[in-house]
Amino acid sequence: MEAATKIRLFPKLILSVLFCTSLIFAETADSDSLLFEKEHKLSIVGIILPHNSLKNSETLHSWPFFAFPAPAWLSNYKWQKPGKLATIKGSAVGEANFAGLGLKLDVSVELIHLLELGIQANGGTALNYGKTSTFMGVYDAEERNYHQDIIFTEYAYGFTYKSSLTLPLLVLLPKSKWTKIILKLSGEYAYSAYTGADDGEVWKAGNGNMVNGFHYKCGGTLIYMTPFKRFPMAMLAANVSGYKHAYDFAHVYKDYNPAFKTVSIVPMLSFKLNETWNGTLMAAISRDRRYEQDHYEANEELLQKQVGAEWDLRTIMCIFTRKF
Repeated sequence: MEAATKIRLFPKLILSVLFCTSLIFAETADSDSLLFEKEHKLSIVGIILPHNSLKNSETLHSWPFFAFPAPAWLSNYKWQKPGKLATIKGSAVGEANFAGLGLKLDVSVELIHLLELGIQANGGTALNYGKTSTFMGVYDAEERNYHQDIIFTEYAYGFTYKSSLTLPLLVLLPKSKWTKIILKLSGEYAYSAYTGADDGEVWKAGNGNMVNGFHYKCGGTLIYMTPFKRFPMAMLAANVSGYKHAYDFAHVYKDYNPAFKTVSIVPMLSFKLNETWNGTLMAAISRDRRYEQDHYEANEELLQKQVGAEWDLRTIMCIFTRKF
């Protein structure tokens, strides 16, 4: 009962903070300062998946690695209303990529350009590629496989409470073109659900296994603005993520340890090709579950017994982006 009460109070707390901040903003903002911006991006994503990231593919689970390019399109419509103490911001983002389609609606309040609190609603549907890759469907523990759903027949949806704190470390360092460093701390508390899944069932609608329930992610990103024109920024992100309640998973997944906390480290380097094309090179390294059996059949990871943790390189990505 106490845990359920805390869950109900958390959204009210966030909304109260946003409401109070909005009152501060109303006292200080210029009524004529509403700003609008739209942005469209075409991305070509090159992805390398190591062997350990292919275990759940019936056709690729024995491959040493798999590499492929894929296009993606993103449209972002943003608005903001600046104030002396606070800025209210909002956005509507639509995305289409090789995994499916998604829509995000976001509103946030930024205090003196350092602290930001926000709420986001999201929805989407995904596309499957036969036995090669499942991006949408519900896992059947008895059949040890996913029941693949057709795109637009089922949808994932949810909401996220977000917060971030920006610390400009450059003000503490000697002023130089080599000391432009920023640390951004962030936290997310989200609820996700799938129209085709009952509570306790594991499902996919994009990347990764999910269940209907609350999950979290917290961490930070160290941003270094370099003095090099072709490589303007380098970043190192570190996050911890997991599910709030292990009981959101059905009992059959008990040995899988639903309460496991995943740690991810992502180094990134941005580069500039010309005035219209930019790019990002990144690698995802994570601390994931280690199982009692080293080898198991494709699509049986959820039924394995977790006995520890191990670090793995999950993917390498190179993204080329053109803005319109």
